[in-house]
Amino acid sequence: MVGIIVVTHGTLSEGIVDAAELITGPVTQVETLSLRREDNVNDLNAAFLAALDRVDTGDGVLVLADLLGGSPCNVASMNLRERSYRVLSGVNLPMFIEALSSRDSAGSAEELQAACQEAGAQGVKNINQLLGK
Repeated sequence: MVGIIVVTHGTLSEGIVDAAELITGPVTQVETLSLRREDNVNDLNAAFLAALDRVDTGDGVLVLADLLGGSPCNVASMNLRERSYRVLSGVNLPMFIEALSSRDSAGSAEELQAACQEAGAQGVKNINQLLGK
């Protein structure tokens, strides 16, 4: 099963996992990492590498980060030369639920990444437009 790391500013990562568990039930092989004001990037990087080791069981890892160019995403990106895993920015609840529901059937972390990118984009809707308001 593909491991998942959600890494964000503040407690968004914990919130996304908590919200998903209301819908899907308890999750496994998922790590959350949060960058808070008092944290530094070097500590986040060390925590990220440790999380990679915990969730990688040989089927790959998908990292979902909040903001392209933000420190959490940058930490995930800077280790790509030494380690093999997939990274998506712009994490949202539809993307994370897709990751949870498709990771057993995905042929690879790369395929899961593509499905999650699509689900994340499709989860953004203009409700006023949909309702004609």
